[in-house]
Amino acid sequence: MRSHTGYILVWGPNLYSKIDQLAAISCCMASITPTDASLTYPPISAQTFYRSLRTTIFSSTRQKYPVLKIPNEIISEIFVQFLATYPLCPAPTDSDSPTLLTQICSQWRQVALSTPQLWRAIVISGPGYARGEIQAAKDWLSRSGCCSLSVDIRVPPNILEQHRLGRRLLTALASRRAQLEHLAVAGTPTNPPLLNGPLPRLHHLNLHILPVNSSGSIELDSEAAPLLCSAVLFDWACRFAKLPWEQLTTLVLRSDSSETFCSILELTLNLVHCELDFDIYGITSNYAALPEVCLPRLRSLILNGPDENDDGRLLESLIAPELRSLTVSEQCFTILDVERLDLLSSFISKSACKLDQLSIIYSDRLSGPSIAMEDYYFEFSSIPNISASPRMRL
Repeated sequence: MRSHTGYILVWGPNLYSKIDQLAAISCCMASITPTDASLTYPPISAQTFYRSLRTTIFSSTRQKYPVLKIPNEIISEIFVQFLATYPLCPAPTDSDSPTLLTQICSQWRQVALSTPQLWRAIVISGPGYARGEIQAAKDWLSRSGCCSLSVDIRVPPNILEQHRLGRRLLTALASRRAQLEHLAVAGTPTNPPLLNGPLPRLHHLNLHILPVNSSGSIELDSEAAPLLCSAVLFDWACRFAKLPWEQLTTLVLRSDSSETFCSILELTLNLVHCELDFDIYGITSNYAALPEVCLPRLRSLILNGPDENDDGRLLESLIAPELRSLTVSEQCFTILDVERLDLLSSFISKSACKLDQLSIIYSDRLSGPSIAMEDYYFEFSSIPNISASPRMRL
C-alpha cells in the first residue's frame, strides 16, 4: 500500500492537501475487518485498484467539503458572475480572468472549460511577439462555442499578419465573423479582414485608425451590419470610416475640428447619446460658421475639449430639443480666450430643451472653473442639478 502513495497524491483533487488524502486512505484501511482480511479475492489490475481507491477518496472529500456537492450547472453560473461584466475583455493574467478558474481543482477546471460564456470576451493587447497572449486568445476563441463574441484587438492587424500565430488568430476570428457582437480594432485606413463580410450580430464598433498617408476608407453598410447601433471613432477613423450612420443611437467621436464633427452629425439623426472629444493635437483655428445640425432624439451630450481649444462654434451650430443631460467643457464656449456664458445660454434657448443636468468641465484642477459657480446657478436657475469637475479624457 505504501508503494502506491505517490500515485494517489498526484491523482487526488488539487483542492485538498496531502494530509486529507492520507487520512482518507487510513479510514479505508481501518474499515477492513479481520474476517474481510482473511478472505481470498480474485486478483485485480493496478489501474483498477487506483481507480477504485481514487473514487473512495473523492467520495470522502465530497462529504467533508460540501462545496463539491454543488451541481456543475450552478458552479458554471457562479463562474459567469465572477467575470467582468460582458462585453469587457479581461486579459489572461487579470484577476478576473477565467483562466484562474481552471487552476483550482480538476472538477472546476472541467466546468470552466465547458462553459462557453466564460471565454466570449477576448483581448489582444500585446505586440506580435507576445506569443503567449496570441495563443491564449486563440484558445479562448475555440472554447467560446456559438456564443456572441466581444473582441478587442489593440494591435494593428497588419502587425499581427507579420507573425504566424497572428495570422492564424486573424483567420480564426474571420471564420467566426458572424458571432461578433462587440468589436474594437486598431489599424490603417483599409478594411480589416474582420470587417470584410456580413456582421449580423454586431452591435458596437470601436475604430482607432492610425495617422498614415492614405486615401482608403473603412466601409460598413446597413446590409452588412443590420444591428449596429453604437460606435466609437478615434482620430483618423472619423475621416476614413463610412458607417450606417442613420442606425446609430450612441456615438463617441474624437477629432481635431468642429467641421469633422458636423459632417458626421448631419447623418446621425437617431442619436440618443453623443460624446464629442476634441483631440489635443492639431486643433484648428478656423472660425468660419458651421452648418446648423439638428439632433431631434438626442438626450445626453458630452462636449470635452483640451486646454488649447478655444473654438466655441460647435455649440452655436447644434440644436437638440429633447436634450436632458449636458456635460460641457468651458473651452467649448470660449472664443479668443474669453469664456462666453451667453454661448451656452443661447444653445439651451435655441434648442428649447429642458435640461435636468448641467455639468461643467474645467481645465485647472487647482483654481477650479473660470466662471464662478454662482454665475452658473444664477444664469441657469431652471436647471435642477448643476455641477463642475476637472477635465476628463477618453
